[in-house]
Amino acid sequence: MKSSLLAKRYAQALFDLAVETKQLEDIAKDMLLINSVLDESRELRRVLDNPVLDDYKKVRILDSLFGKKIKELTLKFLHLIVKKGREGILTQTCKAFDVIYKDYMNILPVTLTIASEIDEKTKKEILEKLAPLTDKKLEVTEIIDPEIIGGFKLNFEDYQYNNSVKAQLQRLAKVFSDNPYVSKI
Repeated sequence: MKSSLLAKRYAQALFDLAVETKQLEDIAKDMLLINSVLDESRELRRVLDNPVLDDYKKVRILDSLFGKKIKELTLKFLHLIVKKGREGILTQTCKAFDVIYKDYMNILPVTLTIASEIDEKTKKEILEKLAPLTDKKLEVTEIIDPEIIGGFKLNFEDYQYNNSVKAQLQRLAKVFSDNPYVSKI
């Protein structure tokens, strides 16, 4: 079975249990914490992926790292992941849980790429153009990329709206390069 599919199944199981026990918000925070720790710590990922270490030692390491910081349900979930030998997909499981959680909470992650810092009024105007297209609450991540020269790019789900100066210049260059006019000089 593909690891991404397996990660989604584990994430869905944890999500369903979190909803059932009314701990969804806390479990979502726990999964974000675990994901950020795994992203930042290469050593932890290597320890969890090490086949020489037995499950008991891996569980003790996770307990010492997260024991007092996360809910008991999340800790038991980590124990299950290790017991089943699935610690290699823990990062994917955390990310899959976040996707499921945001879908359930009706949150749409949006990436706004701009050439330089903009004020809140301009950002609000840009996002108001997106609002009629979706009924979801927008979670905006800003990226500053001077390469786009000016304007902005919006990425959400599988869509991209590119209103950057760089893209407009590229479109103009294509139009001029496709010009069938030949001068008779």
